[in-house]
Amino acid sequence: MTRRRRWSLPHGRTAWLSAVGGAAATLVCAQALAFWPGSSYEALPSHCDRSELVVAGGTDVSLNSQRRQLIQKWNTGGNPHATLVEIAESTDSQHSQIKAMQESRGCGYDVLIMDNTWTAEFAAGGYLRPLDDIGNRSDFFPAALETGKWHGKQYAVPFNVDVGLLYRRDGAQAPRDWPHLLGSGVAMQLDDYEGLTVNALEAVWNDGGGELLTGERRPDEKTLRTRVFPALKRMAARASDPEPGTRTGGPLTASRSYDEQKSMEAFMAGAPLMRNWPYAFSTLATEPGMRDGTRLRYAVAALPGHTVLGGQNLAVSKYSPHPDTALRLVEYLSGTESQKLLFSCGGFAPGRYSALGLRPGRHAAADVQVRSCSAFTQERLDPGDVELDQAQLTELGTAVVNALDRARPRPATPHYSTFTGTFRGCVQKLFDRTGTDAETFARAVGRSLDGRTASC
Repeated sequence: MTRRRRWSLPHGRTAWLSAVGGAAATLVCAQALAFWPGSSYEALPSHCDRSELVVAGGTDVSLNSQRRQLIQKWNTGGNPHATLVEIAESTDSQHSQIKAMQESRGCGYDVLIMDNTWTAEFAAGGYLRPLDDIGNRSDFFPAALETGKWHGKQYAVPFNVDVGLLYRRDGAQAPRDWPHLLGSGVAMQLDDYEGLTVNALEAVWNDGGGELLTGERRPDEKTLRTRVFPALKRMAARASDPEPGTRTGGPLTASRSYDEQKSMEAFMAGAPLMRNWPYAFSTLATEPGMRDGTRLRYAVAALPGHTVLGGQNLAVSKYSPHPDTALRLVEYLSGTESQKLLFSCGGFAPGRYSALGLRPGRHAAADVQVRSCSAFTQERLDPGDVELDQAQLTELGTAVVNALDRARPRPATPHYSTFTGTFRGCVQKLFDRTGTDAETFARAVGRSLDGRTASC
């Protein structure tokens, strides 16, 4: 099982295929996928008369393409053949292309791997089949399972969870609290993409606004003006370019050009601390400069304070020609054994207690019990392969469980794409010192939560 390095990003910003609307996107997606660089997958069928299942999602950034290996394992188990179609790196591009297929009532997809912020939009649009009958739901992390609900119905279940973690190089001092973290030269994700929304929400929540802009709670304009805006202004003071006549900007200025990959590059180049997702732990382990033999030259822990609850969910398309078989595949991919493989061999944080040796009644971080990939699969490593050992996986699992206790979902709204575009546009203006004020900010963000176009 070769451990390949993959520098694609689950929250990346570079799209390989431009998003287009309506039925035209269905044709473009089908044609483009036939020429996807390095892909062995064929173009999507242009009709519904097919026997295989199609799983649609973003680029697989798990170690050794573990998601794809799970699909291959399903295929060797006497099940109907399934194909994983990796649509794009960018979350925004994935959303546009999957939504275009669903809006056109296209039957090209059966199982959808969706960012957990899409549930409200896709469920409200009638694009998903309810999954209320899916079994063993009590084993899922409750907060992650909740992101798959809309108006009390379960439309999606967790595939993997994401929480913000703190990576610390050997010799670096652990921050005492959130303000100390922001002033420490930490590498964050503040470029103009979804990562900026995530990092800015964490700044708000850790500056006294832990109950704001999360889930279905809607802050009024006064709250946005008097609590959210000041928190973002304080963050902007640390991320703004140098004032005229000065030489250096704030301690977060460099992070304004960082996404997940670039923040990892900065961390490897010497940044003492980094905020990133769980998958970065195994990605960094493949870098010779981040290892001393089998020992890692960095540690991981939960972020101080609250973090965004990210991750990908599995759903069944309303227009799947094989809904019952698609549900079986969802159950397989979200089951305990698959989730263990995804964690131990792929480096993705699982969505189930049992994948970390926990259960609903016993889920303290100290109770995490995991095994290395080779111990779990009983397969021998090839010469030169890099594998996380049990102690390293336990460190990662412990950090994830601790972070889950303080994780918050992003706003649950059918208009999330409008919200995130407006919100991060306003944050960028604060960073740029272009004069947006509290009233304008509150009005724009408030309108965006209802899907109304606005800007700062």
